Amino acid sequence: MLRGLEERLRLALEGTETGFWDWDVVTDHVEWSDNMGPLYGLPRGTQPSGIGDFLDRIVHPEDRDRIAGVIEQALREGTSYEFDLRVNHPEQGERWLHARASVLTNDEGATERVIGLLSDVTDRRRREDSRAFLDTISQRFAASMDPVQTLEEVAELAVPRLADWCAVQLAKSPDGDFEQVAVAHVDPEKVRWAWELQARYPPDPESPTGAPAVIRSGRPELYPELDRALLEAAALDEEQIRLVRELKMHSVMVVPLIARGRTLGAITFVWAESGRVYGARDLELAEELGRRAGLALDHARLFAREHRAAEILQRALLPGTLPDLPGYELAVRYVPSDARDHAGGDWYDAFRLPDGRIGIVIGDVGGRGLDAAATMGQLRNALRAYALKGAGPGAVLDDLHTLVNQSADEITFATVVYVVLDLASGACEVATAGHLPPFVTGQGYVDTPPCPPLGFGEVDGCSSNTFTLGVGQTLWLYTDGLVESRTASIDIGLDALAATATRVDDGALEAIAEHLIAALPPTHDDDIALLGLRRVGELGERVAQDP
Repeated sequence: MLRGLEERLRLALEGTETGFWDWDVVTDHVEWSDNMGPLYGLPRGTQPSGIGDFLDRIVHPEDRDRIAGVIEQALREGTSYEFDLRVNHPEQGERWLHARASVLTNDEGATERVIGLLSDVTDRRRREDSRAFLDTISQRFAASMDPVQTLEEVAELAVPRLADWCAVQLAKSPDGDFEQVAVAHVDPEKVRWAWELQARYPPDPESPTGAPAVIRSGRPELYPELDRALLEAAALDEEQIRLVRELKMHSVMVVPLIARGRTLGAITFVWAESGRVYGARDLELAEELGRRAGLALDHARLFAREHRAAEILQRALLPGTLPDLPGYELAVRYVPSDARDHAGGDWYDAFRLPDGRIGIVIGDVGGRGLDAAATMGQLRNALRAYALKGAGPGAVLDDLHTLVNQSADEITFATVVYVVLDLASGACEVATAGHLPPFVTGQGYVDTPPCPPLGFGEVDGCSSNTFTLGVGQTLWLYTDGLVESRTASIDIGLDALAATATRVDDGALEAIAEHLIAALPPTHDDDIALLGLRRVGELGERVAQDP
Protein backbone atom coordinates (compact mmCIF):
# COMPACT_ATOMS: atom_id res chain seq x y z
CA MET A 1 0.00 0.00 0.00
CA LEU A 2 2.75 2.47 1.00
CA ARG A 3 4.73 1.65 -2.14
CA GLY A 4 1.62 2.32 -4.24
CA LEU A 5 1.10 5.70 -2.60
CA GLU A 6 4.72 6.61 -3.21
CA GLU A 7 4.42 5.64 -6.88
CA ARG A 8 1.27 7.69 -7.32
CA LEU A 9 2.97 10.67 -5.68
CA ARG A 10 5.99 10.26 -7.96
CA LEU A 11 3.77 10.18 -11.05
CA ALA A 12 1.88 13.26 -9.88
CA LEU A 13 5.11 15.16 -9.35
CA GLU A 14 6.50 14.07 -12.70
CA GLY A 15 3.26 14.91 -14.52
CA THR A 16 3.11 18.41 -13.10
CA GLU A 17 6.87 19.04 -13.42
CA THR A 18 7.07 19.49 -9.67
CA GLY A 19 10.11 18.46 -7.64
CA PHE A 20 10.23 17.44 -3.98
CA TRP A 21 13.04 17.83 -1.46
CA ASP A 22 13.76 16.85 2.11
CA TRP A 23 16.53 18.60 4.05
CA ASP A 24 17.77 17.19 7.35
CA VAL A 25 18.93 20.38 9.03
CA VAL A 26 20.92 18.59 11.77
CA THR A 27 23.06 16.53 9.38
CA ASP A 28 22.79 18.98 6.44
CA HIS A 29 21.72 16.10 4.22
CA VAL A 30 19.55 17.09 1.23
CA GLU A 31 17.54 14.56 -0.71
CA TRP A 32 15.90 15.55 -4.00
CA SER A 33 13.32 13.74 -6.08
CA ASP A 34 14.81 12.48 -9.35
CA ASN A 35 13.13 15.20 -11.41
CA MET A 36 14.58 18.09 -9.36
CA GLY A 37 17.84 18.09 -11.33
CA PRO A 38 16.22 18.78 -14.76
CA LEU A 39 14.24 21.68 -13.26
CA TYR A 40 17.58 23.30 -12.41
CA GLY A 41 19.08 22.33 -15.76
CA LEU A 42 21.11 19.53 -14.15
CA PRO A 43 21.19 15.78 -14.87
CA ARG A 44 18.31 13.70 -13.59
CA GLY A 45 18.98 12.30 -10.12
CA THR A 46 21.37 15.12 -9.14
CA GLN A 47 21.72 15.51 -5.37
CA PRO A 48 23.43 18.51 -3.68
CA SER A 49 25.86 17.70 -0.90
CA GLY A 50 24.23 20.19 1.45
CA ILE A 51 22.50 23.55 1.65
CA GLY A 52 25.78 25.39 1.08
CA ASP A 53 26.42 23.43 -2.11
CA PHE A 54 22.89 24.26 -3.26
CA LEU A 55 23.37 27.98 -2.68
CA ASP A 56 26.86 28.21 -4.16
CA ARG A 57 26.51 25.91 -7.16
CA ILE A 58 22.87 26.08 -8.20
CA VAL A 59 21.28 29.36 -7.12
CA HIS A 60 21.74 32.38 -9.44
CA PRO A 61 24.45 34.67 -7.96
CA GLU A 62 22.11 37.67 -7.93
CA ASP A 63 19.52 35.69 -5.90
CA ARG A 64 21.95 33.98 -3.51
CA ASP A 65 21.97 36.46 -0.61
CA ARG A 66 18.21 36.96 -0.74
CA ILE A 67 17.41 33.25 -0.63
CA ALA A 68 19.99 32.54 2.09
CA GLY A 69 18.35 35.25 4.19
CA VAL A 70 14.87 33.75 3.71
CA ILE A 71 16.09 30.29 4.73
CA GLU A 72 17.95 31.59 7.79
CA GLN A 73 14.88 33.48 9.00
CA ALA A 74 12.66 30.41 8.54
CA LEU A 75 15.05 28.23 10.54
CA ARG A 76 15.30 30.84 13.28
CA GLU A 77 11.54 31.41 13.57
CA GLY A 78 10.34 27.92 12.61
CA THR A 79 8.06 29.30 9.89
CA SER A 80 7.23 28.17 6.39
CA TYR A 81 8.60 30.11 3.42
CA GLU A 82 8.43 30.44 -0.34
CA PHE A 83 10.31 32.36 -3.01
CA ASP A 84 11.00 32.59 -6.73
CA LEU A 85 14.51 31.96 -8.01
CA ARG A 86 16.23 32.05 -11.40
CA VAL A 87 18.29 29.39 -13.12
CA ASN A 88 20.30 29.54 -16.32
CA HIS A 89 19.08 26.43 -18.06
CA PRO A 90 21.68 25.20 -20.60
CA GLU A 91 19.02 24.47 -23.23
CA GLN A 92 16.08 26.74 -22.35
CA GLY A 93 17.90 29.88 -21.19
CA GLU A 94 16.74 31.79 -18.15
CA ARG A 95 14.00 30.00 -16.22
CA TRP A 96 12.06 30.86 -13.07
CA LEU A 97 11.26 28.33 -10.35
CA HIS A 98 9.02 28.64 -7.31
CA ALA A 99 10.02 26.98 -4.03
CA ARG A 100 7.50 26.38 -1.24
CA ALA A 101 8.75 24.84 2.03
CA SER A 102 7.53 23.81 5.47
CA VAL A 103 9.76 23.73 8.55
CA LEU A 104 9.34 20.72 10.87
CA THR A 105 10.32 21.02 14.54
CA ASN A 106 10.79 18.49 17.36
CA ASP A 107 9.00 18.45 20.69
CA GLU A 108 11.34 21.10 22.07
CA GLY A 109 10.58 23.43 19.15
CA ALA A 110 13.96 23.05 17.49
CA THR A 111 14.05 22.83 13.70
CA GLU A 112 14.84 19.33 12.46
CA ARG A 113 13.82 19.14 8.81
CA VAL A 114 12.62 21.25 5.92
CA ILE A 115 10.49 19.71 3.20
CA GLY A 116 9.28 21.45 0.11
CA LEU A 117 8.11 21.50 -3.48
CA LEU A 118 9.70 23.13 -6.53
CA SER A 119 7.79 24.03 -9.72
CA ASP A 120 8.58 25.84 -12.94
CA VAL A 121 6.79 29.23 -13.06
CA THR A 122 8.66 30.71 -16.01
CA ASP A 123 5.50 31.35 -18.03
CA ARG A 124 3.84 33.16 -15.12
CA ARG A 125 6.90 35.29 -14.43
CA ARG A 126 7.25 36.19 -18.07
CA ARG A 127 3.61 37.28 -18.24
CA GLU A 128 4.01 39.35 -15.08
CA ASP A 129 7.29 40.87 -16.27
CA SER A 130 5.80 41.64 -19.68
CA ARG A 131 2.80 43.38 -18.16
CA ALA A 132 5.01 45.39 -15.82
CA PHE A 133 7.37 46.28 -18.67
CA LEU A 134 4.52 47.41 -20.94
CA ASP A 135 2.95 49.39 -18.09
CA THR A 136 6.25 51.19 -17.58
CA ILE A 137 6.49 51.82 -21.32
CA SER A 138 2.97 53.27 -21.41
CA GLN A 139 3.62 55.56 -18.45
CA ARG A 140 6.81 56.90 -20.00
CA PHE A 141 5.07 57.44 -23.33
CA ALA A 142 2.21 59.29 -21.63
CA ALA A 143 4.69 61.69 -20.03
CA SER A 144 6.37 62.59 -23.33
CA MET A 145 4.95 64.81 -26.04
CA ASP A 146 8.18 65.01 -28.02
CA PRO A 147 8.24 62.55 -30.97
CA VAL A 148 12.04 62.11 -30.98
CA GLN A 149 12.16 61.75 -27.20
CA THR A 150 9.40 59.14 -27.45
CA LEU A 151 11.50 57.06 -29.85
CA GLU A 152 14.67 57.43 -27.78
CA GLU A 153 12.81 56.15 -24.73
CA VAL A 154 11.69 53.09 -26.67
CA ALA A 155 15.32 52.09 -27.22
CA GLU A 156 16.48 52.95 -23.70
CA LEU A 157 13.67 50.99 -22.03
CA ALA A 158 14.31 47.91 -24.19
CA VAL A 159 17.94 47.58 -23.05
CA PRO A 160 18.75 45.29 -21.32
CA ARG A 161 15.21 43.99 -20.68
CA LEU A 162 14.59 42.92 -24.26
CA ALA A 163 17.88 43.39 -26.09
CA ASP A 164 21.60 44.03 -25.86
CA TRP A 165 21.20 46.42 -28.79
CA CYS A 166 18.06 48.33 -29.73
CA ALA A 167 17.63 50.76 -32.61
CA VAL A 168 14.60 52.72 -33.74
CA GLN A 169 14.10 53.59 -37.38
CA LEU A 170 11.65 56.29 -38.49
CA ALA A 171 10.12 55.81 -41.94
CA LYS A 172 10.86 58.58 -44.42
CA SER A 173 8.65 56.99 -47.08
CA PRO A 174 6.55 53.82 -47.47
CA ASP A 175 9.12 52.27 -49.85
CA GLY A 176 11.53 51.33 -47.04
CA ASP A 177 13.67 54.46 -46.76
CA PHE A 178 14.23 55.40 -43.13
CA GLU A 179 16.18 57.56 -40.70
CA GLN A 180 17.70 55.92 -37.65
CA VAL A 181 16.76 58.15 -34.72
CA ALA A 182 17.80 56.15 -31.66
CA VAL A 183 20.36 53.53 -30.66
CA ALA A 184 20.75 52.05 -27.18
CA HIS A 185 23.31 49.77 -25.53
CA VAL A 186 24.52 49.54 -21.95
CA ASP A 187 27.95 50.75 -23.13
CA PRO A 188 27.83 54.43 -24.29
CA GLU A 189 31.01 53.95 -26.30
CA LYS A 190 29.33 51.24 -28.34
CA VAL A 191 26.39 53.57 -28.99
CA ARG A 192 28.77 56.20 -30.37
CA TRP A 193 30.46 53.59 -32.51
CA ALA A 194 27.07 52.41 -33.84
CA TRP A 195 26.24 55.90 -35.07
CA GLU A 196 29.58 56.05 -36.86
CA LEU A 197 28.90 52.68 -38.44
CA GLN A 198 25.50 53.94 -39.61
CA ALA A 199 27.22 56.84 -41.36
CA ARG A 200 29.71 54.48 -43.04
CA TYR A 201 27.01 52.07 -44.22
CA PRO A 202 23.82 54.03 -45.02
CA PRO A 203 20.70 51.84 -45.06
CA ASP A 204 19.51 50.38 -48.35
CA PRO A 205 15.75 51.05 -48.72
CA GLU A 206 15.44 48.06 -51.05
CA SER A 207 16.99 45.55 -48.63
CA PRO A 208 14.97 42.31 -48.65
CA THR A 209 15.22 41.94 -44.87
CA GLY A 210 15.47 44.09 -41.78
CA ALA A 211 13.97 47.50 -41.10
CA PRO A 212 13.42 48.47 -44.78
CA ALA A 213 11.45 45.28 -45.44
CA VAL A 214 9.41 45.69 -42.24
CA ILE A 215 8.59 49.31 -43.11
CA ARG A 216 7.46 48.27 -46.58
CA SER A 217 5.36 45.31 -45.46
CA GLY A 218 4.27 46.26 -41.95
CA ARG A 219 5.08 42.67 -40.87
CA PRO A 220 7.59 41.68 -38.16
CA GLU A 221 10.68 39.54 -38.75
CA LEU A 222 12.23 37.05 -36.32
CA TYR A 223 15.69 35.54 -36.76
CA PRO A 224 16.46 33.28 -33.78
CA GLU A 225 19.95 32.69 -35.15
CA LEU A 226 21.95 34.78 -37.61
CA ASP A 227 23.91 32.50 -39.92
CA ARG A 228 26.07 33.45 -42.87
CA ALA A 229 23.40 32.57 -45.43
CA LEU A 230 20.98 34.98 -43.80
CA LEU A 231 23.57 37.78 -43.66
CA GLU A 232 24.37 37.28 -47.33
CA ALA A 233 20.66 37.30 -48.16
CA ALA A 234 20.47 40.69 -46.43
CA ALA A 235 22.99 41.94 -49.04
CA LEU A 236 25.75 42.54 -46.49
CA ASP A 237 29.29 42.63 -47.81
CA GLU A 238 32.26 40.84 -46.22
CA GLU A 239 33.23 43.83 -44.08
CA GLN A 240 29.70 44.17 -42.69
CA ILE A 241 29.49 40.44 -41.99
CA ARG A 242 32.80 40.64 -40.14
CA LEU A 243 31.48 43.51 -37.99
CA VAL A 244 28.32 41.56 -37.12
CA ARG A 245 30.50 38.65 -36.02
CA GLU A 246 32.83 40.88 -33.98
CA LEU A 247 29.84 42.37 -32.15
CA LYS A 248 28.53 38.83 -31.46
CA MET A 249 25.13 39.66 -32.91
CA HIS A 250 23.40 36.32 -33.22
CA SER A 251 19.63 36.76 -32.64
CA VAL A 252 17.46 39.52 -34.11
CA MET A 253 13.85 40.61 -34.37
CA VAL A 254 12.41 43.64 -36.14
CA VAL A 255 8.88 44.90 -35.47
CA PRO A 256 6.89 47.71 -37.10
CA LEU A 257 5.75 50.93 -35.46
CA ILE A 258 2.08 50.99 -36.42
CA ALA A 259 -0.65 53.53 -35.76
CA ARG A 260 -4.03 53.99 -37.47
CA GLY A 261 -3.13 51.41 -40.10
CA ARG A 262 0.13 53.11 -41.11
CA THR A 263 3.69 51.91 -40.59
CA LEU A 264 5.62 54.80 -39.06
CA GLY A 265 8.93 53.00 -38.65
CA ALA A 266 10.53 49.95 -37.10
CA ILE A 267 12.33 48.79 -33.97
CA THR A 268 15.29 46.43 -34.22
CA PHE A 269 16.20 44.25 -31.22
CA VAL A 270 19.49 42.32 -31.08
CA TRP A 271 20.85 39.80 -28.60
CA ALA A 272 24.63 39.82 -28.75
CA GLU A 273 27.08 39.35 -25.88
CA SER A 274 24.39 38.10 -23.48
CA GLY A 275 24.05 34.95 -25.58
CA ARG A 276 20.25 34.92 -25.36
CA VAL A 277 17.98 33.82 -28.22
CA TYR A 278 14.65 35.29 -29.31
CA GLY A 279 11.55 33.14 -29.50
CA ALA A 280 7.87 33.50 -30.30
CA ARG A 281 7.00 34.96 -26.88
CA ASP A 282 9.67 37.63 -27.26
CA LEU A 283 8.26 38.57 -30.64
CA GLU A 284 4.76 38.93 -29.18
CA LEU A 285 6.08 41.29 -26.52
CA ALA A 286 8.11 43.27 -29.07
CA GLU A 287 5.09 43.60 -31.37
CA GLU A 288 2.98 44.97 -28.51
CA LEU A 289 5.78 47.38 -27.69
CA GLY A 290 5.83 48.44 -31.35
CA ARG A 291 2.08 49.06 -31.31
CA ARG A 292 2.26 51.17 -28.17
CA ALA A 293 5.29 53.06 -29.41
CA GLY A 294 3.58 53.69 -32.74
CA LEU A 295 0.48 55.08 -31.03
CA ALA A 296 2.63 57.24 -28.74
CA LEU A 297 4.60 58.55 -31.72
CA ASP A 298 1.43 59.27 -33.68
CA HIS A 299 -0.14 61.00 -30.69
CA ALA A 300 2.99 63.09 -30.12
CA ARG A 301 3.01 64.14 -33.77
CA LEU A 302 -0.66 65.09 -33.72
CA PHE A 303 -0.19 67.00 -30.48
CA ALA A 304 2.87 68.82 -31.83
CA ARG A 305 0.91 69.87 -34.92
CA GLU A 306 -1.98 71.12 -32.80
CA HIS A 307 0.40 72.91 -30.47
CA ARG A 308 2.07 74.66 -33.42
CA ALA A 309 -1.30 75.50 -34.95
CA ALA A 310 -2.54 76.96 -31.66
CA GLU A 311 0.61 79.05 -31.28
CA ILE A 312 0.37 80.28 -34.87
CA LEU A 313 -3.31 81.14 -34.40
CA GLN A 314 -2.62 82.89 -31.12
CA ARG A 315 0.19 84.99 -32.57
CA ALA A 316 -2.02 85.85 -35.54
CA LEU A 317 -4.78 87.04 -33.19
CA LEU A 318 -2.42 89.24 -31.18
CA PRO A 319 -2.14 92.83 -32.44
CA GLY A 320 0.38 93.16 -35.23
CA THR A 321 1.19 96.78 -34.33
CA LEU A 322 0.72 98.80 -31.18
CA PRO A 323 -0.13 102.51 -31.02
CA ASP A 324 2.64 105.10 -30.79
CA LEU A 325 2.29 106.80 -27.41
CA PRO A 326 4.09 110.17 -27.16
CA GLY A 327 5.86 110.45 -23.83
CA TYR A 328 5.66 106.70 -23.16
CA GLU A 329 7.56 103.53 -23.91
CA LEU A 330 5.60 100.32 -24.59
CA ALA A 331 7.03 96.77 -24.62
CA VAL A 332 5.12 93.49 -25.04
CA ARG A 333 6.10 89.82 -25.00
CA TYR A 334 4.34 86.51 -25.59
CA VAL A 335 6.25 83.29 -24.76
CA PRO A 336 4.65 79.83 -25.14
CA SER A 337 5.24 77.28 -22.40
CA ASP A 338 8.05 74.74 -22.49
CA ALA A 339 5.69 72.00 -21.31
CA ARG A 340 4.13 71.63 -24.79
CA ASP A 341 0.80 70.76 -23.16
CA HIS A 342 -0.60 74.27 -22.98
CA ALA A 343 -0.86 76.93 -25.67
CA GLY A 344 -3.30 79.45 -26.98
CA GLY A 345 -4.86 81.32 -24.03
CA ASP A 346 -2.75 84.39 -23.15
CA TRP A 347 -3.08 87.76 -24.88
CA TYR A 348 -2.27 91.46 -24.66
CA ASP A 349 -3.70 94.49 -26.43
CA ALA A 350 -3.33 98.27 -26.59
CA PHE A 351 -5.59 100.61 -28.58
CA ARG A 352 -6.82 104.23 -28.80
CA LEU A 353 -10.25 105.11 -27.45
CA PRO A 354 -12.56 107.72 -29.04
CA ASP A 355 -11.78 110.32 -26.34
CA GLY A 356 -8.00 110.06 -26.95
CA ARG A 357 -7.21 107.84 -23.97
CA ILE A 358 -5.48 104.47 -24.36
CA GLY A 359 -6.92 101.06 -23.49
CA ILE A 360 -4.41 98.48 -22.25
CA VAL A 361 -5.31 94.81 -21.69
CA ILE A 362 -3.79 91.56 -20.49
CA GLY A 363 -5.89 88.36 -20.42
CA ASP A 364 -5.63 84.63 -19.90
CA VAL A 365 -8.08 82.00 -21.14
CA GLY A 366 -8.17 78.65 -19.35
CA GLY A 367 -7.76 75.49 -21.39
CA ARG A 368 -5.34 74.66 -24.14
CA GLY A 369 -4.82 74.37 -27.83
CA LEU A 370 -6.94 75.70 -30.64
CA ASP A 371 -10.06 76.13 -28.50
CA ALA A 372 -8.25 78.41 -26.07
CA ALA A 373 -6.73 80.43 -28.92
CA ALA A 374 -10.11 80.83 -30.62
CA THR A 375 -11.75 81.89 -27.33
CA MET A 376 -8.97 84.39 -26.73
CA GLY A 377 -9.67 85.94 -30.14
CA GLN A 378 -13.39 86.26 -29.35
CA LEU A 379 -12.77 87.91 -25.97
CA ARG A 380 -10.13 90.26 -27.35
CA ASN A 381 -12.39 91.51 -30.11
CA ALA A 382 -15.41 91.77 -27.80
CA LEU A 383 -13.47 93.77 -25.20
CA ARG A 384 -12.28 96.20 -27.88
CA ALA A 385 -15.82 96.63 -29.16
CA TYR A 386 -17.23 97.35 -25.68
CA ALA A 387 -14.32 99.70 -24.87
CA LEU A 388 -14.83 101.71 -28.06
CA LYS A 389 -18.36 102.54 -26.89
CA GLY A 390 -16.71 104.78 -24.29
CA ALA A 391 -17.61 102.84 -21.16
CA GLY A 392 -15.18 102.66 -18.22
CA PRO A 393 -13.17 99.54 -17.32
CA GLY A 394 -15.73 98.22 -14.82
CA ALA A 395 -18.60 98.51 -17.30
CA VAL A 396 -16.54 96.89 -20.08
CA LEU A 397 -15.86 93.86 -17.89
CA ASP A 398 -19.55 93.70 -16.94
CA ASP A 399 -20.36 93.50 -20.65
CA LEU A 400 -17.78 90.72 -21.05
CA HIS A 401 -19.33 88.78 -18.15
CA THR A 402 -22.75 89.05 -19.79
CA LEU A 403 -21.39 87.90 -23.15
CA VAL A 404 -19.65 84.87 -21.64
CA ASN A 405 -22.67 83.89 -19.51
CA GLN A 406 -24.97 83.98 -22.55
CA SER A 407 -22.52 82.41 -24.99
CA ALA A 408 -23.41 79.08 -26.55
CA ASP A 409 -19.70 78.23 -26.40
CA GLU A 410 -18.78 77.11 -22.91
CA ILE A 411 -15.98 79.42 -21.78
CA THR A 412 -15.14 77.82 -18.49
CA PHE A 413 -12.51 80.25 -17.20
CA ALA A 414 -10.81 83.47 -18.26
CA THR A 415 -9.20 86.38 -16.42
CA VAL A 416 -8.69 89.95 -17.65
CA VAL A 417 -7.21 93.20 -16.41
CA TYR A 418 -8.21 96.39 -18.29
CA VAL A 419 -6.49 99.76 -17.78
CA VAL A 420 -7.54 103.08 -19.34
CA LEU A 421 -4.68 105.63 -19.49
CA ASP A 422 -4.83 109.41 -19.94
CA LEU A 423 -1.63 110.25 -21.83
CA ALA A 424 -1.43 113.86 -20.68
CA SER A 425 -1.75 113.31 -16.94
CA GLY A 426 -0.76 109.66 -16.48
CA ALA A 427 -4.10 109.05 -14.73
CA CYS A 428 -5.22 105.43 -14.97
CA GLU A 429 -8.49 103.63 -14.26
CA VAL A 430 -8.28 99.86 -13.77
CA ALA A 431 -10.65 96.94 -13.31
CA THR A 432 -9.96 93.21 -13.26
CA ALA A 433 -11.95 90.03 -13.68
CA GLY A 434 -10.07 87.57 -11.46
CA HIS A 435 -6.70 88.64 -12.82
CA LEU A 436 -3.47 89.31 -10.93
CA PRO A 437 -2.96 92.98 -9.92
CA PRO A 438 -0.91 95.40 -12.01
CA PHE A 439 2.50 96.39 -10.64
CA VAL A 440 3.85 99.95 -10.79
CA THR A 441 7.49 100.66 -9.98
CA GLY A 442 7.77 103.16 -7.15
CA GLN A 443 4.21 102.36 -6.00
CA GLY A 444 3.82 98.57 -5.73
CA TYR A 445 0.84 96.44 -6.64
CA VAL A 446 -2.31 98.38 -7.48
CA ASP A 447 -5.38 97.64 -5.38
CA THR A 448 -8.15 96.35 -7.62
CA PRO A 449 -11.73 95.76 -6.44
CA PRO A 450 -12.55 92.06 -6.42
CA CYS A 451 -14.47 90.73 -9.42
CA PRO A 452 -14.71 87.04 -10.37
CA PRO A 453 -13.15 85.57 -13.52
CA LEU A 454 -15.21 85.33 -16.69
CA GLY A 455 -17.27 82.16 -16.83
CA PHE A 456 -18.13 82.07 -13.11
CA GLY A 457 -21.81 82.95 -13.60
CA GLU A 458 -23.72 86.11 -12.78
CA VAL A 459 -21.91 88.98 -11.01
CA ASP A 460 -23.21 92.07 -9.24
CA GLY A 461 -20.89 94.33 -11.19
CA CYS A 462 -17.19 95.01 -11.54
CA SER A 463 -15.84 98.16 -9.91
CA SER A 464 -12.74 100.10 -10.88
CA ASN A 465 -9.95 101.90 -9.07
CA THR A 466 -7.66 104.76 -10.07
CA PHE A 467 -3.95 105.48 -9.82
CA THR A 468 -1.48 107.79 -11.53
CA LEU A 469 1.57 106.69 -13.45
CA GLY A 470 4.27 109.20 -12.59
CA VAL A 471 7.11 110.27 -14.85
CA GLY A 472 9.81 107.58 -14.73
CA GLN A 473 7.44 104.92 -13.41
CA THR A 474 6.60 101.69 -15.24
CA LEU A 475 3.32 99.77 -15.29
CA TRP A 476 3.59 95.99 -15.69
CA LEU A 477 0.67 93.78 -16.72
CA TYR A 478 1.33 90.03 -16.90
CA THR A 479 -0.25 86.59 -16.90
CA ASP A 480 0.26 84.02 -14.18
CA GLY A 481 2.89 82.09 -16.14
CA LEU A 482 5.37 84.83 -15.15
CA VAL A 483 4.90 84.45 -11.39
CA GLU A 484 3.50 80.97 -10.80
CA SER A 485 5.08 77.54 -11.18
CA ARG A 486 4.83 74.02 -9.84
CA THR A 487 7.83 74.58 -7.60
CA ALA A 488 6.90 77.93 -5.97
CA SER A 489 3.77 79.62 -4.66
CA ILE A 490 2.30 82.61 -6.45
CA ASP A 491 3.13 84.89 -3.47
CA ILE A 492 6.82 84.07 -3.92
CA GLY A 493 6.47 84.82 -7.63
CA LEU A 494 4.77 88.17 -6.99
CA ASP A 495 7.49 89.18 -4.54
CA ALA A 496 10.15 88.21 -7.10
CA LEU A 497 8.44 90.27 -9.82
CA ALA A 498 8.28 93.34 -7.57
CA ALA A 499 11.92 93.02 -6.51
CA THR A 500 13.27 92.34 -10.01
CA ALA A 501 11.21 94.98 -11.81
CA THR A 502 12.26 97.59 -9.23
CA ARG A 503 15.93 96.62 -9.31
CA VAL A 504 16.30 96.85 -13.11
CA ASP A 505 13.93 99.75 -13.73
CA ASP A 506 16.70 102.04 -14.98
CA GLY A 507 17.28 99.89 -18.05
CA ALA A 508 15.70 99.99 -21.50
CA LEU A 509 12.12 98.74 -21.35
CA GLU A 510 12.52 96.13 -24.10
CA ALA A 511 15.58 94.70 -22.35
CA ILE A 512 13.79 94.68 -18.99
CA ALA A 513 10.91 92.71 -20.51
CA GLU A 514 13.39 90.11 -21.80
CA HIS A 515 15.10 89.99 -18.41
CA LEU A 516 11.83 89.40 -16.53
CA ILE A 517 10.86 86.55 -18.86
CA ALA A 518 14.27 84.90 -18.45
CA ALA A 519 14.78 85.47 -14.72
CA LEU A 520 11.43 85.07 -13.00
CA PRO A 521 9.63 81.79 -13.64
CA PRO A 522 11.63 78.79 -12.27
CA THR A 523 10.10 76.72 -15.07
CA HIS A 524 8.02 77.76 -18.06
CA ASP A 525 5.05 75.57 -17.18
CA ASP A 526 2.54 78.00 -18.68
CA ASP A 527 2.35 80.57 -21.43
CA ILE A 528 3.45 84.11 -20.53
CA ALA A 529 2.06 87.41 -21.79
CA LEU A 530 3.79 90.56 -20.54
CA LEU A 531 3.14 94.26 -21.18
CA GLY A 532 5.26 97.11 -19.84
CA LEU A 533 4.33 100.79 -20.09
CA ARG A 534 6.78 103.47 -18.91
CA ARG A 535 5.98 107.17 -18.67
CA VAL A 536 9.07 109.11 -19.81
CA GLY A 537 7.53 112.62 -19.89
CA GLU A 538 7.14 115.24 -22.62
CA LEU A 539 10.89 115.73 -23.09
CA GLY A 540 11.32 112.29 -24.69
CA GLU A 541 12.82 109.04 -23.59
CA ARG A 542 15.51 109.06 -20.92
CA VAL A 543 18.89 107.46 -21.47
CA ALA A 544 18.60 103.73 -20.81
CA GLN A 545 20.93 100.86 -20.18
CA ASP A 546 20.30 97.16 -20.37
CA PRO A 547 19.67 95.43 -17.01
